[in-house]
Amino acid sequence: MIAVGMMDKKIVLYLRTQNTDTVYGGINTIIYTANAQEIWSHVIWKGGKVDEKGEQMQNNQVIEFYCRNGGVMATASVQDYIEYNGKKHFIDLINVVDGREKYLQILTSQVEVQKTNL
Repeated sequence: MIAVGMMDKKIVLYLRTQNTDTVYGGINTIIYTANAQEIWSHVIWKGGKVDEKGEQMQNNQVIEFYCRNGGVMATASVQDYIEYNGKKHFIDLINVVDGREKYLQILTSQVEVQKTNL
C-alpha cells in the first residue's frame, strides 16, 4: 500500500492527440500537450529485464510510478508519456492497484535523453 506521504515526486503527464490534415493527402500530426494539473507520484527504479535464458539485458531501465487514480490520471493511456527529472518516460502499462481503485501503477521502460537548454 502506498501512503500519501510517499508520493513526493512531481511528474507531468503529456497527453497525445493526433490530427489528420485532409488537404495534403491525410498527413497525421501527433502532438503531445502538457497537462496543467499537479500530479504527485511515488517513484521506484527497477533494474534491467531478464530474458528466458537468465541473461541480464543492459540499458533497459524500468521505472514504476504510483499515483492517485483520479483527475487527469484517470484518462492516461499507453500513448501518453510522463516527464520526470527532465526526461520522457513512455508508458508501457497501467494497472489499477489497491482494493478501492485508489492508485495507479504506471510502468515505463523507454527513457529519452535529458533535455538541454540552449
